[in-house]
Amino acid sequence: MAPQRRGVVPMLPPLLLLVLSMSWCCGGGGSAARPAPSSSSPDSVPGFVRSWCAATEYPALCDATLAPYAAAVGSSPARLSWAALTVALGGARAATAAVKAMAAAGHLAPLGAEAARDCVSMLGRAEDLLRQSADAMARFGKERQGGQAASSRDVRFQVDSVQAWASAALTDDDMCVEGFWAEAAGGGGAREAVRGHVVDVTHLTVNALGIVNAMAKQMA
Repeated sequence: MAPQRRGVVPMLPPLLLLVLSMSWCCGGGGSAARPAPSSSSPDSVPGFVRSWCAATEYPALCDATLAPYAAAVGSSPARLSWAALTVALGGARAATAAVKAMAAAGHLAPLGAEAARDCVSMLGRAEDLLRQSADAMARFGKERQGGQAASSRDVRFQVDSVQAWASAALTDDDMCVEGFWAEAAGGGGAREAVRGHVVDVTHLTVNALGIVNAMAKQMA
């Protein structure tokens, strides 16, 4: 059974004012420049990032991964949401590559190898969903920067879509690990190895959803 998480996917309220917060500084799409990860001590994390990270499920991880984006984020919750989704996408890519290498190594029992291949497929789907989420947030900001008006219905639909895609990515992550519960699939050893690769992207996605949800509540 997948682990339960506190308050990951609450329903979003109408986001009538969200577009007013989208004075995006970054280019369009998920291919916008992404700062390289860096280690961050608590004293080096900018106050805006730290204040939003404090309300996430994994605040220390949030601080460490989003501090490098501080210059691009400024004081915009919308940009911070984009950054958090971008970080989660990077984690998904790394997890997909790691489990794919594990499946190709040939050290797993037959059922374990099958579970690993299934896991790679699920992680790849999660990666696609997170890419859609990050790209949608970037496009939304670019539209606002270009002076394109959006109706309240369009705003609500776009942000609800981001939440739905990121939530679906979490489900795929959980299903990936669940495939290794049977002893015939490798038992605890294989499961924990896979979980070690998947847990980071799961935590990053939970944090990203927390930030998106907090932004939505602020704008309601």
